[in-house]
Amino acid sequence: MASKNTNTVPIDLSKIPRPTRSVEPNCMAYTDDKGVQHRIYMPQGTAKRAGQLLMSKQWDELAKFEPYTNQGYKESDYKTIENVEGSEGTE
Repeated sequence: MASKNTNTVPIDLSKIPRPTRSVEPNCMAYTDDKGVQHRIYMPQGTAKRAGQLLMSKQWDELAKFEPYTNQGYKESDYKTIENVEGSEGTE
């Protein structure tokens, strides 16, 4: 029999450590207008543009991205929280 006891202690989110590094996604999967599935590699700094192309259904432009083949990340792809916070709103 399952216990009906629930945790009612609130979680203090300020005590949860923030990540110290982040990285922009480098892979996107989508299905084009012909029903063909694609996985593309997005070098750092291109995810926003790829998302815009996807939303506007610009399949020919998306097709110019290299296929994703588990390229992974380089150490230089990672940004620290300070780098990210300092660059917000500069795009």
